[in-house]
Amino acid sequence: MIKSVLTFDSFTIGTFVSFVKDGCPDGFLEILEADRPQVGGKWCGTSWGPTLYYSETKRITVILNLRKLSSDQSGYNFDIRIYYKMLKKNSAVVRFGGATPGPYDPARDTNVTEVYRLPEPTSTASYFLGDLISGTYCSRIYSDCNEKPCRLQSPNFPGVYPRNLTCYYAVRQHQVPSGKHAVISVRQPNGQLVAIRSSASLYGRNSQQQTDQPVKELRVWSACDEVQDYITIYDGYTTRDAPLLKFCGGREPVPEVISSGPELLVEFTTSPYGTFLFPGTPQSFHGFQLEVEVHFLDQETVSYTRNKRCEFNIKGSGRGVLESPRHSLTPNTTCTYHLEGGDSGKPSPTFRPTSGKYDPKFWHKQVPPAPPRYKVWLSVLKFKVSPPYTSMEEPCAIRLQIWDGNFRDITCYDGVCEKERTRLITTRKSNVTLLAKYCRDQTSRTCDHELLSNGSRQTRPCSLTESFLSTGNSMTLQLKLQEATALRHVSFKALYEFVDLHQDGETFGQGPCSRRFVSRSQGQQPSVIQKFQSPKDVFLFGRGGNTNLSCIYRFEGKKGERVKINIQNIDIGMRPCKSLYHQDINRVLCHGNRSAYVRIVEYPQSNSLPLPRDCLCSGGDGITPFSFISTGNIVEVHFEVFNMNALDDFRSFRFEGSWEFVRQAFCTRSQQLKGPSGEINFISPSRTPEEINCEYQPWIIEPAQGKYLYVTAKGLPIDKNSKIYEEVLGNVSAVSLGPKCDTKNRILIYTGGVLQSVVCPRPPDSESHRIAEIFSNGWLEDEFEDSALTVLRDEESDRVKAARSIMVEYLGKEDGQYSITWLELGRRKSILPPEGYVMKDCIHKCPELDACINSSLWCDGTVHCPSGYDESLGHCYLIFQLPPLYLAFGIIGLICLSTALTIALFRSCIRRRERRKNHLSVLPSESSLFEEKEVIC
Repeated sequence: MIKSVLTFDSFTIGTFVSFVKDGCPDGFLEILEADRPQVGGKWCGTSWGPTLYYSETKRITVILNLRKLSSDQSGYNFDIRIYYKMLKKNSAVVRFGGATPGPYDPARDTNVTEVYRLPEPTSTASYFLGDLISGTYCSRIYSDCNEKPCRLQSPNFPGVYPRNLTCYYAVRQHQVPSGKHAVISVRQPNGQLVAIRSSASLYGRNSQQQTDQPVKELRVWSACDEVQDYITIYDGYTTRDAPLLKFCGGREPVPEVISSGPELLVEFTTSPYGTFLFPGTPQSFHGFQLEVEVHFLDQETVSYTRNKRCEFNIKGSGRGVLESPRHSLTPNTTCTYHLEGGDSGKPSPTFRPTSGKYDPKFWHKQVPPAPPRYKVWLSVLKFKVSPPYTSMEEPCAIRLQIWDGNFRDITCYDGVCEKERTRLITTRKSNVTLLAKYCRDQTSRTCDHELLSNGSRQTRPCSLTESFLSTGNSMTLQLKLQEATALRHVSFKALYEFVDLHQDGETFGQGPCSRRFVSRSQGQQPSVIQKFQSPKDVFLFGRGGNTNLSCIYRFEGKKGERVKINIQNIDIGMRPCKSLYHQDINRVLCHGNRSAYVRIVEYPQSNSLPLPRDCLCSGGDGITPFSFISTGNIVEVHFEVFNMNALDDFRSFRFEGSWEFVRQAFCTRSQQLKGPSGEINFISPSRTPEEINCEYQPWIIEPAQGKYLYVTAKGLPIDKNSKIYEEVLGNVSAVSLGPKCDTKNRILIYTGGVLQSVVCPRPPDSESHRIAEIFSNGWLEDEFEDSALTVLRDEESDRVKAARSIMVEYLGKEDGQYSITWLELGRRKSILPPEGYVMKDCIHKCPELDACINSSLWCDGTVHCPSGYDESLGHCYLIFQLPPLYLAFGIIGLICLSTALTIALFRSCIRRRERRKNHLSVLPSESSLFEEKEVIC
């Protein structure tokens, strides 16, 4: 297609008066295009220098109308010299595509009247100039500009454009990928491709001014009303939509203007009258050319406005990023971001105790407001405003404000919100507080170091001194603009997070996340399965500033109830730890890095020490879901994490579970034992109903105040750490490294709430001499003297007694009968007695234990000391209790006495015999009668 090029080398027609009304009273020039409606625009006045006109069609008509010819030959008002040329389309590279001119170089322009020579054509793709709307002179439609290089051009570009003209360029994106939102941008980074008449180029100047460089200026808004040649860009498909920018002038880059949706309208308007530019531009460019691009934004983000209103309501329980809109905003716009924490799920119900008495003043009491479940944590990373376009600027004309609460502004800045103006005004004012205000030269708290984070580097999290935390569940962020963002680029970025403060159960203890669950069941009604989980409060974790976390979940059932715990899943991040089943103690233990775990403990009695049960630290090894049923009615679940870093939060360390109270037959036998000594017998399998109900119930042995315990069990002690575990095809097998045990039965002995020994028991009639010996907690360590307990409070004394108690648990897996014995010990006094007072050592003691025992055990017929010292003859008979010297003297005295008695008897017999002999010699007849009886003596 061949185009015509007219060059007005010299032009004078009458006098130019005005752009708007009766601008050419003496005469004018009109140019008509074939197959185009006549618009009636006129040129007049004087111009020296080349002015180019590129036709839109194959044929053009030039009409000269001279109404008044000057009679003064010294000052003529008519002079015209026109050159014409036919140009092929492939040579019109500036208009239809190809190489674009480089930046203007004033040094090469020695003669301003020289016509600029276009570069040679290249293979660059041709521009898509839109589809002409039938019946119009220059209005065009553009569709799907993401697939082709779209350009918006003034009519007859790059030559002079017609007068008395209005062109509409409608750009629409039809094809949008799923999950995306399309926005359209127009811009021109090359300022030499924009030259729209403005007040800076109205009238001729003197000869000295003619040699000056052309004025470079891009005028906006009302500055373009004097000439009324301007471009208006609308955020939509009609002129009823909000104008994003209105500009004129040129030789300066046109800033990027972006629509908020897939439609954009550009309006080009010219005045009815005009004069050719004086002086002429060195490159002879007139009009404009704008580049069109299509951008796709994520549909679920807050980076674009909905329904032409810059108001965002963000409600949820997660976190995200707030950024300034990715499209242009009109002047006097307020963008409001309402952040409100909302329930993402239904929390498990928690039943609190209520009084059974009727309160007549109940309805008159002020019910305190429930604490908010969520708080909003906001960190502003940056707030940047480009330099002012004009020197006249109000202080803080563009500002960012942060409000604590749900702030609703009653000011309406556009016609869209007029319908809701009444509703906003009549709304009850919320209790909000201004937390901070950011301006171009005034900033508040920032967390700008977060901008340094990337895929290979993580910075520390924002602290509370660098951010804001709401007092309730809402926060409002407002961006107020007095200028269009196409002229003054505004960029801010903020991180928000809804901090979930909800925790199941009731407050328990001093820990920030320790909770209690109490049975509220009535009668025989079954308990409801309820869920519980680790906290989601980010400030309890590393990202919120904490290094360690310890949470206790206590479950208290009624008498006759047991606690059933189900751990559904557990996550401890990337820490190397596994939950493995230990067959000796019938428990799951944590093996590896035990810096994060969930541990289940049980309280046999309300005032006893906890009995450790299972430990979980991994969820992907077949252990979870894990179920546990207690033997008593009090259970605690401990969730502990140590050494967290700045990236750890509730997504890194968490668990989920459920709980319920179940009714089962309970043990009526007292399992709590006291006394100076005793014996516990174990029989498996259980025979009586009482034994069956008390299976796996631990025995608790409590010492007297100031005493300790010594427990012995006939059997082989097994080190609880003498097992190694291997994974073979996903199955865990145990390889024993300790001595061989002939039975699967085990006796577990706990001291101070810690498993101290696992015993492979032997029957009482066994010939084995192996005995497991266990001392209560503190016996082998330096502790307070017994006398120090008298100054302690009662609760502290009970705590010390509980710490010294010993719990014994029997795991009967096969037939067997075993026993253990305990002995109450007292320390020998090591403190110095007062002056003048001699304190005796303990009289009843076991030397091999270096301990004192109760006097009732001394010589009671049962051996208590390991060596049998308490039943030795030297202690159980009084004669053996005399001092050695006295005992020697007594023995010597007895020997002397017996010797003297023997001698006396012997002498008495001799004298008696002699008397009888003398008597017989006097009576010889009687001697024969008593001769045989003398042998008696």
